[in-house]
Amino acid sequence: MYTLEKAIKNTITLGSACNFNKYIHICYGIDNNFVRPLGISMTSIINNNPSNNIIFHIFTDYLDANAQSLLKIFAETTNSIMIIYLINTSIFDKLSYTKHFTKAMYNRFIMPKILNDTVKYFLYIDADTQCLNKLDSLFKINLNNNIVAVVSDLPYVKKQQISALNLKNNDYFNSGFMYIDVKKWNTEKITEKVMKFSSNNSNKLKWQDQDALNIILDGKCLYIDKKYNYLLNMKHKNATMPDDVIFVHYVGRYKPWTEWCLHPLKEKFLSVARNSLWKDIPIIKPTTYKTMKMMGRSSILYGEYISGIYWYLKYVIYKIKSKL
Repeated sequence: MYTLEKAIKNTITLGSACNFNKYIHICYGIDNNFVRPLGISMTSIINNNPSNNIIFHIFTDYLDANAQSLLKIFAETTNSIMIIYLINTSIFDKLSYTKHFTKAMYNRFIMPKILNDTVKYFLYIDADTQCLNKLDSLFKINLNNNIVAVVSDLPYVKKQQISALNLKNNDYFNSGFMYIDVKKWNTEKITEKVMKFSSNNSNKLKWQDQDALNIILDGKCLYIDKKYNYLLNMKHKNATMPDDVIFVHYVGRYKPWTEWCLHPLKEKFLSVARNSLWKDIPIIKPTTYKTMKMMGRSSILYGEYISGIYWYLKYVIYKIKSKL
């Protein structure tokens, strides 16, 4: 059973803050594999909001020595504050997860409980999110007695899940972006409710944490413009993005830090990465038969036919070997 006392193993504070209320609070929930996109996400926020005082709250189960070193340098060089919360993931043992959707997705469930005594509002974003413009308008939003401000998911996902989950308010949000009123969240015991619901329905939810949050927060959300969490799936060659986007959220498996993503909009990410502390980390290459298939698909889609045939052949060979 979930208890707050068991949730945090340790905290690491980088930098010092005098008055938490004078800062913008931005939270992430990651595992060690996502430190590079986390670093680019934070870098993009700092680049676009140089005059704002920001505290980054990082919730994770483990960070290796190199990750901790780079995050420490980041806090020092950007004059920002970072608090790292090392989570005891056993509190999520009864919840469903996979190799792709890890326990880290549930960290957002407990953030308002942990920050209850120090923060009034915070923004939660996934680490595969990049800031492209100033955040001032977001933090001026009036929640109007709602618990969270959110953005609708992609139309096909929204339509499917409203029906599947029987949502009464006819909307469904992407949980990779939530602007949260901490007091209201805790007063209504949202953490306890989503933990209990997820535990009781662990194998029935298609989008695990996101479905649970949509059910428990149904009718308690302020839906805001999609520019605050613009969902960009670069699997699709015709995917576009308007100029007024505040946050672009790289959804799907064609991430801009992977070699099989050939969409030209990946340059938005790479241009920041090249000038960040994470510039020396190479993009991820296709090493499994599934990523080889994606590499082949992208190559054909963008007219690189010889490369496409090569990667499709590797995909077939590696898939056969994996089944032996």
